[in-house]
Amino acid sequence: MRFSNFPSFKSHSIYRHIGITIGLSLATGFLHSAIVPKALAGQDLETSQYLSQIVINDNERAAFKKSGAKPSGQEIIAPGQPEAPAEVGKKHNIAVLPQLGYDPTSGFIIGGKLADNNFSSSNLNMDLGATYATSGDASFDLSFGDPNLFGGHQWIGLIKFTKDLSPGSDFYGLGNNSTGGTTLATYNLHRTKANFTLGYRLAPHWVAALDIGFDKISIGKGSPSGNTPSALTRFPNLPGLHGNYNNPVALSLIYNTQRDLTRPTHGWNNIVKIQHVGPELGNSVNYTRYLADFKYTLPVFSSKNILGFRLDGEYVDGSGNNLPFYEMASIGGSNNLEGFKSDRFLGQSRVFAQIGYRRLLADFDFYNIWRVRIDGALFGGAGRVFLNRSKLPHNLSRAATPDLSSKFRYSYGTGVRIDLGEALTARIDIGFSKNNKAQAFLEFGNRF
Repeated sequence: MRFSNFPSFKSHSIYRHIGITIGLSLATGFLHSAIVPKALAGQDLETSQYLSQIVINDNERAAFKKSGAKPSGQEIIAPGQPEAPAEVGKKHNIAVLPQLGYDPTSGFIIGGKLADNNFSSSNLNMDLGATYATSGDASFDLSFGDPNLFGGHQWIGLIKFTKDLSPGSDFYGLGNNSTGGTTLATYNLHRTKANFTLGYRLAPHWVAALDIGFDKISIGKGSPSGNTPSALTRFPNLPGLHGNYNNPVALSLIYNTQRDLTRPTHGWNNIVKIQHVGPELGNSVNYTRYLADFKYTLPVFSSKNILGFRLDGEYVDGSGNNLPFYEMASIGGSNNLEGFKSDRFLGQSRVFAQIGYRRLLADFDFYNIWRVRIDGALFGGAGRVFLNRSKLPHNLSRAATPDLSSKFRYSYGTGVRIDLGEALTARIDIGFSKNNKAQAFLEFGNRF
């Protein structure tokens, strides 16, 4: 068993390892009870990020077959040698994480996450997750990725399906407003998405991809109470408030030089993407989205200490009722500035930057089933959205864009990273900002 310098663990006690693993699974579940709903906007990089993960795993698998696994304890990685351990070459590289909790607002919550990054003889990638709360909040996602589509190494295929239901979503107004996080209205959200992605390897670290999707949004009155009315009555002219069908098509370019999927110590992970939704595709709305997301990690003194940097920008070209509010660029939530509530700021464009540090606290084998790595993390960031009022519907209430500001918003926080084998990373974060004392998030995948 392998451990870093972490004094509270004893290598001779396997029972402690079992307790740690079970305890972490329960902890992620109970923390989930404090998690705010998933962001509506800002999810347009999900398929590209998953495709990028497939590239990492496939490159490591090839390096593993060519030169074998990295020797235990080796800090310096030779060119062409895999950074990931031998798990990446196993027939099944699977991880399971249960979720269980209770929250006064959502009620009892139950769910789980399953990932297998070497499924079947063709090295398929599978990802399955689901949660359900007695309040009616529910989510489900299923992904299949094939790094060897058509029997060769050049083509990559991906199918992704998601379904989200949130009876009490909050609307905080549009733009970089200064309402302090006050909920202006509530609404009910039901979203169903299906994406089909075809990627082509231009080089070992470069992939170009075509993405075709189906996206159905239904909006209801939500759970109005007290001073929080339904968005349908307070902002009846808010674009997209009555739901819609979206059939987007997108082109993306991915550059990824990272090595270890669950704990990358160095390298770039960059995505540039253009997405279009228009009447020529059978849509009743018309907008084009431009996205750029750049991430870089590097070790500090040793691979136990990792610095991460991220720079992200988004511009959505659309106006009037052609740009639904749930398709606007977003700041707030687990996708960017965790110190703010999900979709706290919505605009036609956004920019944000982040920096993070993670330190390896424990590294051990659990009955030769999983290699478990636990990191502590610190992070901070700044960003804002931009809103041009002249591009909004002329009959939209001025109350939907209250007290706009030109200030950047700042967020910071701390968290834990739990890596299970070479299949799954659970990210538990608590974010802080001037307007919110603490926001807890459970997400899967790496920030940088």
